[in-house]
Amino acid sequence: MASVSRFSWRLTLVVATALVVTIVARWPLAWTTRWLPAGVTCGAPAGSAWHGHCGALTVDGVALGDTSWRLHPLSLLRGTLALSILTQQGADRIAAELELKSDGRRIARDVTADLTLGTGMLQQASMGLTGRLQARLERAVLRGRRVHDLAGVVTVQHLAQGATPLGNYEVRFPDTPVSGKESTTVKGELRDLGGPIGFTGTIALTDEPGYVIDGLIAARADTPPALARQIAFLGTPDAQGRRPFSIAGTY
Repeated sequence: MASVSRFSWRLTLVVATALVVTIVARWPLAWTTRWLPAGVTCGAPAGSAWHGHCGALTVDGVALGDTSWRLHPLSLLRGTLALSILTQQGADRIAAELELKSDGRRIARDVTADLTLGTGMLQQASMGLTGRLQARLERAVLRGRRVHDLAGVVTVQHLAQGATPLGNYEVRFPDTPVSGKESTTVKGELRDLGGPIGFTGTIALTDEPGYVIDGLIAARADTPPALARQIAFLGTPDAQGRRPFSIAGTY
């Protein structure tokens, strides 16, 4: 009788464990949305919390649109929430592997993004500029709103401010090790890819969070006259007709 009792107890434990695992694995996303952080809303939830979908995801007022994800549960053993995510709004698209660390860091790997400046996901962050932004990033690390580490390439095509064309540009952030210090300036190499303005220089992402762009700028034959006059005010050109240029701001 004792062996039968032990067998029944073990069978009950196995069944109960399997039931709990099944419930957790299939936990409906609709049951979870009530516990989302402030500033995050999920419209038309579907699937489970582990492999889910929001027909309209909004984060801090930014509409990310149709968003799906798949959580990687084994990462929880390391104190990390890891997931594959894909979000789309109209012609805008972002795909990435995300890690949310217990120390507050947000790490994105294998990021591909195709976004429209001035509308869609970047409507509130375009600073009056329009164009098409594409990013291919091996890694991006954020602490709050500050960029702590960045590696990859960002290009902007058909950049314009109002009716004034500004050209095409590329920023390369080299894959260099981070020192681990809390205060780190991320710097990328910035150059034009053709258009009415010639430019070579750097962009630094600072702690505010903010940015500083330094370099040499030159007018070209097809530079709009109003823009050429603004460039002429920047100082005496060098032998190649380039003038020093610097601008800073916050975001």
